[in-house]
Amino acid sequence: MDNQWKDLKIIKDFFQVGEDGQMPEGSRMLLEAMERKEFGQGQDIVTVGAQPDDGMYIILEGDVHVLTAEGVLINELGPGDVVGELALIKEDVRKATVRAVTGTVCANISRSLFLEIAEANRKVYGALLELLYTKTTMMVTERERLKSEIEIASRIQTGFLPKSFDRFCSLPDVKITARMKPAKGVGGDFYDVFLIDETRLCFLAADVSGKGVPAALFMTLAKTHIKNYMMLDIPVAEVAELVNNRLNEDNEEELFVTAFLCVLDTVSHRLTYVNAGHNKPYISRAGAPFSQLECRVDFVLGIMEEMTYTQQETWLGPGERLCLYTDGVTEAFDTDGEMFGDTGLEKSLNRHMAEAGEPERFIELLYEDVEAFARGADQSDDITVVYLAR
Repeated sequence: MDNQWKDLKIIKDFFQVGEDGQMPEGSRMLLEAMERKEFGQGQDIVTVGAQPDDGMYIILEGDVHVLTAEGVLINELGPGDVVGELALIKEDVRKATVRAVTGTVCANISRSLFLEIAEANRKVYGALLELLYTKTTMMVTERERLKSEIEIASRIQTGFLPKSFDRFCSLPDVKITARMKPAKGVGGDFYDVFLIDETRLCFLAADVSGKGVPAALFMTLAKTHIKNYMMLDIPVAEVAELVNNRLNEDNEEELFVTAFLCVLDTVSHRLTYVNAGHNKPYISRAGAPFSQLECRVDFVLGIMEEMTYTQQETWLGPGERLCLYTDGVTEAFDTDGEMFGDTGLEKSLNRHMAEAGEPERFIELLYEDVEAFARGADQSDDITVVYLAR
């Protein structure tokens, strides 16, 4: 039997092999008893409900999925991870299925062989307990590292978003604000508000597919491209086309962005916009109730190059309001699995018409409505709103 796998760093780290090749006696006996086993793609390494006679596996190469009895994915494992270690000392059936996603190589020791060796040398039990302690410590350390990275990414993400809107509110008949309430971890929502010149205001709401650090990085990239091209003073549709092409470059994760991009001329009251696969905003004209703005919905940004986008326009004069948002609002769920939806959003906007001229208070009430609807259910997505009142 080829024993070169026993020299792998994964094995040396797991069994605490020193630079001189020395290790605790129990660990050495346990390692020497292990054998190399291969599993093809789609093959079960262990199967839920089965007897644990085959014992413990250490993954050396490949990727595997951990599945419930119903086939629901609950974990993903790779090189260095351990499967079924408790089967060596505890009589019970397998609690999950572990299936090879790719060709997989494992180091294995059966339950009967482990018990035979451990009976002859009790230090082997101690070695297993030490290995279980090492595994637990590594898991806790990795979890804390990931938590720290996510917290840093979240701070970076929110740090890129404007917090003060006072200077925009000095424009004629403009009161604007925006807010994002992040979900746990890091999402991909973002917004922006900035001046193109003394009379034209750009504002937008957008949502990157996916979550975590990749989404946060892609968000930063998309936000930067949008602002850079907007400041070139070119049509909004052309901005969308240029941003789309740039986001397609080296997009190996195949992430994409939905966005609603607006430019308001505060003198002529002309609002030009592009909807790149985003939720339709709600508009209130001259004190009338809020309703969805009827507009064309073009393709998202970042998936296909050389897409064309339609520049649309409407009028947004004094006394009129516009609310942009991401799907974290309409797809907020309560404890029964019911969704807030477009109906919930429209009702909330119209319920607070008396405060519609004061953006900060108005969207605060909207967020309160979403929270009250959820009744304590976990927030599954970022909740972002950009609101402009004239």
